[in-house]
Amino acid sequence: MGGIKEKIYGLVPYPLKFILLNIKGYMNVKERFNKDFYKYYNTFKGQWDAKIDVLEDYQEDRLRGLLIEVYEYSDWYQTVMKDIGITASDIDNDPYAVLKRMPILKKIERRTEFERILNKSRETAMVGHTSGTSGTPMIDHVDLASINISFAFWKRFHYAIGLGPKNRQVRLSGKLIVDPITKKPPFWMYNYFDDQLLMSTYHLTENNLGAYIKKLNRFKPVLIDGYPSALYIMSKYINKHSLKLNFVPKAIAVTAETLYDYQREEIEKAFQCNVYNQYASNEGSPFITECVEGNLHLNIDSGVFEFFNTDGKKAVPGDIAKLVVTSFINYRTPLIRYDIGDTVMLNDESSAACNCGCEMPIIERIIGREDDILWTEEKGYVGRMDTAFKGLTGIKKSQIIQENPKEIVLNMVIDEDYNDSVELTLLKNLKERLGEETEYQINIIEDIPVGANGKFDAVKRNFELEF
Repeated sequence: MGGIKEKIYGLVPYPLKFILLNIKGYMNVKERFNKDFYKYYNTFKGQWDAKIDVLEDYQEDRLRGLLIEVYEYSDWYQTVMKDIGITASDIDNDPYAVLKRMPILKKIERRTEFERILNKSRETAMVGHTSGTSGTPMIDHVDLASINISFAFWKRFHYAIGLGPKNRQVRLSGKLIVDPITKKPPFWMYNYFDDQLLMSTYHLTENNLGAYIKKLNRFKPVLIDGYPSALYIMSKYINKHSLKLNFVPKAIAVTAETLYDYQREEIEKAFQCNVYNQYASNEGSPFITECVEGNLHLNIDSGVFEFFNTDGKKAVPGDIAKLVVTSFINYRTPLIRYDIGDTVMLNDESSAACNCGCEMPIIERIIGREDDILWTEEKGYVGRMDTAFKGLTGIKKSQIIQENPKEIVLNMVIDEDYNDSVELTLLKNLKERLGEETEYQINIIEDIPVGANGKFDAVKRNFELEF
């Protein structure tokens, strides 16, 4: 739900919320599980373990088709291509060479030139809105074929981790499922037609978590998906109180936030099943998904990935790399060489093979947004900070905020196990990673709230970095 529908939903009482949600659920099932979805789904399932040369041929064919479409039907791309002398025959002969000649599409252009970027040969079936990493809303028009393609790739991810297209599911995301000021359960809403329990991420307090666990035990989901920060809070509660679940999910899938190792360990301990990471975006980026062997595969049949290091040069194995994407997900709002504002860490071994049978390329880690990367004069770019907390007790929740290159603010929620020794070790760990000359300010606070979108920012840099 979005726009005026979301506002109406927020105003009505719980019973009417249930009715509205299930009307939407019925419409979603009817629209999503159609013959075109199954056509794409079966194709993409077959490609998961296809030979790499077959996948590369498919990618080249999709790239050629996308470039031809925007050359003919997008005012923005048509102008860009003609200005640099690209012709239709150039695209047909070597689409990769054409792609390299294209300029990087920046977010500001994606926003201000939106109407001219649209592919006029496709009709809008859905309009979406995203906040983006900058907090400035983005409008996204999607055609019907692109909806089916995106949904089929997402369900292919489920197939690759051993699930079918339909599963009894719990979802923890930033949707305002119930009134944020609600003090008593239910903090969830059941979508009958999707067999899906939507749980609020805005009520995960110590007083409420017991009710969440009781509901999970009654519902017994096959799949749990959502924000890793929300699942981590729930898992910490389960493990701290030695609670026993009377079900074991087949899988837990996380998305939309950076997944840290300590979160994965806590979640897997609580639910006794594997956590699988994935990367996609509401803007329609190509997919990166984790397989049963724990490797992150670039789904090259969903788009083209390019990686640049902090100097703006082509990244090499082992680099923290800026992600530039060309997407086969949304043809109505095409993204070609789009600077999506996210980063990954590349594998040390660029040609590493995976025992899962998928031959798509592997990366080391999804880092997330650019503002998840800290920077100091001593240490340069630092892409992961969760290791600074490894093995430390007494820290229930933490958030690192960097206001400038010389100042780090650390907000923490602690318990009775936190002491001076833990703080000294933490400061030592921070200095090892960010430098001795940086000023560190530790604030002990009651709680660190999630953002307006329900996400939790564990690391945030509040100044611009030029890659």
